[in-house]
Amino acid sequence: MGPGGKIMMPQFVWGMHGITQRALQTLGAFILAGVSAIAVLTIAPEPVAAQTTEESATVYAPPLPADERRCCGISRLFVYQPKPTPGQPWPGLPPFQTLRYTGLDGQPLAAWYWPGNRASESPLTVFFHGNAGNFEDSTRYTAGLIAAGYPVLLPEYRGYGGLPGQPTEAGLRSDAQAALRLAQQLGWAPKQTIIAGHSLGGALALHALHDQGQIARGAIIMSTFTSLPDMAGVARWLMADRFDNLSLARRTVTPVVWVHGTMDRLIANKHGHRLFAALPEKTPKAFLTIEAGHADRHSVYQEAMVNAMVWHQALTKR
Repeated sequence: MGPGGKIMMPQFVWGMHGITQRALQTLGAFILAGVSAIAVLTIAPEPVAAQTTEESATVYAPPLPADERRCCGISRLFVYQPKPTPGQPWPGLPPFQTLRYTGLDGQPLAAWYWPGNRASESPLTVFFHGNAGNFEDSTRYTAGLIAAGYPVLLPEYRGYGGLPGQPTEAGLRSDAQAALRLAQQLGWAPKQTIIAGHSLGGALALHALHDQGQIARGAIIMSTFTSLPDMAGVARWLMADRFDNLSLARRTVTPVVWVHGTMDRLIANKHGHRLFAALPEKTPKAFLTIEAGHADRHSVYQEAMVNAMVWHQALTKR
């Protein structure tokens, strides 16, 4: 299927995989019951300052603003739902390397890596999975790229896939920068790198693009939200972590391909259209519509990823 084509797939309602609005609404009910008083007393730990070294001079570990360190430990229990194991790769994929490395703040991290065909000059895709995800979930979206010979790096984050640590916005963003630093250590310059992700991973990809200074070749953002408070409804004021994608979209100048399903009931496609509409007029961009739910029929999502790469090649040649 070429650029501009639609990918057809039936509706699927995603339950606990991702940032569930039902969970956030439950949090709102807790607030009305008085749990907010407890949340205000739940103090999040101070972030650890990242040490900048010569090899990581281009990366940046975002600090957590003071007003977001105050409470909200309870809100994170509802937002982040890590899988405790790495899982298994999509069937039939070629062998991969498991890489162990250290985050900017000393956090133990890991990644799965397919070098692909370096002679093809195809860019490296650094793909971030969504909430309640792990390595296995990442391969459900990138298997088409890997099978086609594209180089792919699948980083894992603190608290996910068996790694220690507690997920927070600042921590995940720091881990994303560590993954981009790893890509450079593997020989991939930023201009040879596409930053991609699905759902929460799409938010992480967009923030990683900006935290790195928009020096990557581009981004592919799949099925993500305008911000966490927009997803939280009545509990929006309690959200410690925000992932304000809308404000970043307004400042995105790097080529970007947006992908969103028409039948997504977890993160409605109005989020994707609103984010896409916020992009500056001169930003090279494309929006791919898939008739899909949030995370079903992964073989079709794999095709969408390949199509998004084709679109990226077209956008960067303009």
